[in-house]
Amino acid sequence: MHQDYTVGENKANQGVRFLNFIIDSIFIVISIIIIFSIISLFIYFINPESNIFNEIENIHPLLDRILTSSAYFLIYFGIEAITKGRSIGKYITGTKVVMIDGTNPTIKDYFSRNISRIIPFDAFSFLGGNGWHDKISKTTVVNKKAFEESLKTNSTIDEIGQ
Repeated sequence: MHQDYTVGENKANQGVRFLNFIIDSIFIVISIIIIFSIISLFIYFINPESNIFNEIENIHPLLDRILTSSAYFLIYFGIEAITKGRSIGKYITGTKVVMIDGTNPTIKDYFSRNISRIIPFDAFSFLGGNGWHDKISKTTVVNKKAFEESLKTNSTIDEIGQ
């Protein structure tokens, strides 16, 4: 099949990828704030004597980074795995994640893609082409509608040739 050609032909450009990043980052930051607020309120209601709000405010920076990165990874991974490669930003921009050969990623691929996002400056690595999280997981982002139309067209051409 011509899927690898179809992938290259329908790759999302850097502007769309950057927009995906901005939309997803806003969504994930809001999600993290909501999740940690709910957890804090739950702890407070269980034990009103707890000093949870001061403890959160004075958390060690390394622990803060670990907790925030873990939450970021879990939210992003969960969304992409459940929606088969479509985050909130990708839904809005009409894009999706595929393997570089055009096949659909597996859970393992989504895992490696999203754990790679913890690498410092990964968010800006796509400016030079594919981002590090794409290179590590052998994935890329394509325009969903155009990619699926190209697959249908190629499939039809292949069927006619048989």
